[in-house]
Amino acid sequence: MNHKDLLGAAILLLIAGAYYWATMRIPFSTLDDGVGSRGFPLVLTVALVIVATALAVRAVTRVPAGICNQDDAKEAEARWPRALGVLAFGVLYIPASVVLGYPLALFLLLVAVPLYEGLRFSWRVLAVAAGGAAIFYVLFVIVLGVRQPESLLF
Repeated sequence: MNHKDLLGAAILLLIAGAYYWATMRIPFSTLDDGVGSRGFPLVLTVALVIVATALAVRAVTRVPAGICNQDDAKEAEARWPRALGVLAFGVLYIPASVVLGYPLALFLLLVAVPLYEGLRFSWRVLAVAAGGAAIFYVLFVIVLGVRQPESLLF
């Protein structure tokens, strides 16, 4: 059992509880739309609980650290540079969305990150990226009504 991950999961659950408590203190407004002022914070609370639960399950079911091979050791050494590379994709996403538009920039981001992480290019990468971009577009633009800025191309 990984005690650090289990502790991290417990801390995330505490944060989720505090976030939920703060969300419930948001007053209702006559200007609220269908989602309301509590809608998005509640979604974030649920997401925190899901992440904390997944982290706890992983902590309990993970193979002990003494039973790892050399590939796992190389993987552990490369965490910071890889994380900075993914961060760079996030930073590049912002100007890309200004030029290409939200859906196309998100699609390219969802293609680039798995390729950067070592996944081979295939039709599945394109299909998952297209589906992910479509889901996020529907969720934010259509369902939640979050207006995306206009881009230079689209």
